[in-house]
Order: sequence, then C-alpha cells, then structure tokens
Amino acid sequence: MSLILGRVAQSDPSVCNTESTWIPNYKYEETRYNINLLDVKRRIILEINGHIPNNMTYRINNYGFRGDDWEIGTDCDVCIGSSNTWGGGNYEENIYPTLIAKETGRTVYNLGYPAGTADGTFRYATYWLPILKPKTVYSCWPGNTRSELITTIGDNDEKIHRHISWEEHKRKSGRWPTTEEHYRGWFENPENSMLNNLKNLMATKELCDNIGAEFIVTRPTFITIDDLSEEFQSQERYSISQGGDWPIGDIARDIKHRGAEFQRVLAQRLLDINEYDWAVAELQQDVFEGETHNENNR
Repeated sequence: MSLILGRVAQSDPSVCNTESTWIPNYKYEETRYNINLLDVKRRIILEINGHIPNNMTYRINNYGFRGDDWEIGTDCDVCIGSSNTWGGGNYEENIYPTLIAKETGRTVYNLGYPAGTADGTFRYATYWLPILKPKTVYSCWPGNTRSELITTIGDNDEKIHRHISWEEHKRKSGRWPTTEEHYRGWFENPENSMLNNLKNLMATKELCDNIGAEFIVTRPTFITIDDLSEEFQSQERYSISQGGDWPIGDIARDIKHRGAEFQRVLAQRLLDINEYDWAVAELQQDVFEGETHNENNR
C-alpha cells in the first residue's frame, strides 16, 4: 500500500473501486491457496471454513481500503489496525468492522490494511481521523514484532512503506531486509519494537482525544480459545502463524489468520470493554521491567 497520504491507499490506484479474489499487489496469496488445496489437512480446513469453492473476495473502495466507499462528512466510526482489521482471509460480512456496524447501526469505515504495523496504523490515523472525524475509533492493535521502513522504488523515486518483522530473519536470510545492519540491531533487542509500538499506541490515543473521539482498543493476543464458544473450544487444533494452535473450524482462507468466530468475539469485546489501559500497561511492563505479559495478572 502507498505511503502517500491524501492519495488512495493502494500503490496501484487502478485497483480502487474493484472487487478482487486476492489481496491487491500480493501475488503469493493465490499461490499459497493453490498449494494448500494439495495438502490433505489444509484442504479439510478450507472446506470446514467455507473456502471450497473459493468465493471470498475483497471489495476495494474509493480510497483503497476494504469495504464501502467513504463519504467525507458522514457521521461515522472507524476501525484501525492491520490484517485482523482488514480481515485477511475472512469474508467481509464476518469481520469485526462489519459486525460493529451491524450491532450499532452506525456507519463504520475500515482503515485496516494487510501486513500492517503500529507505525502504519498511526500514519493512516494521523491523516484520516481529522478528516473523517469519527465519534469512536475501534482497534485490534497490531503486535510489536513488526516495524515499518520507508523505501524508495521506481524511476520516479516513489516512497512506499515496507513492513519488516523478526520472523523474516529465517525465511529471508541473505536478502532484504536481513542484509540491513539496522534490521538485526533493532529486532535482536525486543525493547526497540515494544517501545515503538507503545509510542504509536499512545500517540493514536492523543489523536483521538484531539478530535473528541473515544479510542477503544484490544489486542489479538488478549483473545484466547477460552473466549470462543464451546463448539470451537472442543475442536481439534491447528497451528497458524497469527494465532498459534487454533480450532480448525475457525481458520481463515490464508490458513494464517483466525476466522469468523475470532472476529465475532473481537467485535463483541470491543463493544463491551476498552482495554487501552491494559495494552499500555503490558507494553510498559515489558519495556521497563523486562517481564513477560501474563494473562493471569489481568
């Protein structure tokens, strides 16, 4: 997605106002789906979760985000975050921005974007929140193992953001970004990314305060299998990168993200409780005390 604020969020503007089976400009999603069809276990997961046949699509709006077109000046709420907010691998009707809109009866715009970071969430928020002027800002706040690096591409020296994560040090050994000296120094000391995440979280809260919007937050790690309905708690589990061992009946099409039940719980959690203070306290504890977050201390 594009770095340029005030322009559509897609680096290729032609994808706006289109509907795509795959995430725009991400060529591997289709490849991985086809590979998963050949794996017996993963094919079963796709079938259970309604992804065979493959009918899921992404509607890209007039500003390059997912969902309905935005009309500036509309009385609205917004959701901000990364792929859990964008709804990677999930039908649009099942993702938490859609569910919150249905429950509240309000217009809810989705500012989430795939492979997102706290940096990018703040970057989009600092531009769009003063323009959209939402009453409430909901967020499944991104994790702290990613950061954003601005790079220049093409003959026109266009600047784009690229996310970097510590997970890349294994699968991208010997090539960008693992070849960057800064990369290893940053991620080998987790306090760097934790503090960066904390600064973005607190800055976004101030943005919301400045426009008079309520900022309601949870984190994906706050939702566990115990929060799901009994039907899912008793299911066989399968390991996915964005959820760990997770019930096979609640896994997204990419077999990477959690599925519709997770999104349902996420929407209800954001409507019932605001965990902003806990998210801040968790990061402060990890950065300044070097302690690991313990759900039992909540």
